[in-house]
Amino acid sequence: MDKTGRGGSNYTAQDRQANVAQRQDRDRRNVSQIFDDLEGLSRDSLGLRRAWVRKQEIIDSLREQFHRSEQRNQQLEKQLQDCQARILKFSPASCLSDTTVSGEFIKIRDNLSNWVEEFPDICSDFKRDLPMAVNGFENDPLIFGWPDSYPQEPIAVQSELLMHLVFCRLWIGFFNVPIPGLSSSDENLLAHLQEGMLLLQPKKGWCDVRDVPLHSLTSLDTESINAWRSDTMKAYAASRKYQKGVNDKCSKAIADLRSLFAWFDFSHRINWDNKLARFSEEILGPATGLATKMSSSTTQYKWEWYGEANFPQQVVRKHHLKQFIVQNARTHHKVSIANLEYLPDETPVGKLLVIIFPALFRRGESGHEDFQIEKAVILVHVDGNWLRQNKVENKSTTLQKMSSKASEIMG
Repeated sequence: MDKTGRGGSNYTAQDRQANVAQRQDRDRRNVSQIFDDLEGLSRDSLGLRRAWVRKQEIIDSLREQFHRSEQRNQQLEKQLQDCQARILKFSPASCLSDTTVSGEFIKIRDNLSNWVEEFPDICSDFKRDLPMAVNGFENDPLIFGWPDSYPQEPIAVQSELLMHLVFCRLWIGFFNVPIPGLSSSDENLLAHLQEGMLLLQPKKGWCDVRDVPLHSLTSLDTESINAWRSDTMKAYAASRKYQKGVNDKCSKAIADLRSLFAWFDFSHRINWDNKLARFSEEILGPATGLATKMSSSTTQYKWEWYGEANFPQQVVRKHHLKQFIVQNARTHHKVSIANLEYLPDETPVGKLLVIIFPALFRRGESGHEDFQIEKAVILVHVDGNWLRQNKVENKSTTLQKMSSKASEIMG
């Protein structure tokens, strides 16, 4: 019994040891497997993280592309709206009436007048600097007899002279061209195309189109060419090339004005950036718009600056007050013809100093006369002695006529 008991006990102890060894071996294998699994999970986690980072980069890139696409779409929509607005603005349905042209021109003129009158006084030698300042202009300013003939020196009419010079620059760059922003090469192309249009018109016999003035065309010829020119200008005004050309011309005009005013020393410092920004908004922009509408219209317009031939020896007479807006250089106010109603039309009123603004006409068609939309504005040194002398002479002549008439009645 003892052997059997001891043997069973030994067997049980060995069995337990074997079981422990097996468990330890199994635990080691499990731990090893766990480490292997953890290592695999770590690798998988790293791979997933890298994949997530790559996908996040792709998502960020797509978001950036989407954002840029949205911005581009907004830009295209704005350009489309601008083009549609320009096309509608210059469409045949929007007729450009004389009232519209007159109103917009007067507003530009008034804005320019206010803008210039706000300049401080020029404290340098204006009489000396003025000729040098205008020397670089593309055309000669219509300032007559200056500077020595000015009774109170040119500085007394500083605003009117600067007004004239600034509008001259606007007229050269924006009104005296087929359409604002047009390059010289495009202008030449337009001229050749117009010659081609003339060739297409029926004529009696053969002639060189360069020798055919527009006024010699029939009403049908003129209507066809004006319609073609109007449509061509409208199409150009709706293009991006037009906008770039206008921006370039506006920048050049601003630079020219900076150069002009740099010749003068003003009594107070001027913030030129603000001053010229206001000029762009209130004067340059509206002038560009009006010039474009006039160029795109089927109607033809003409600017008239006049000259010395209209004022022999620079003398302004009473009949000129009906044809021009005459401004008194001393009072800076309009000269009224009502004060001279009893004087003859040839009565001298004063000396012409400068043509501030030109006259504007709508050209007549089919042999009709041009229609005046706005009168020219001229600055005159009113000679009081002339007027007093003429009033005395006119009064004496009137009394003589009345006396003669009374004698005839009584005789």
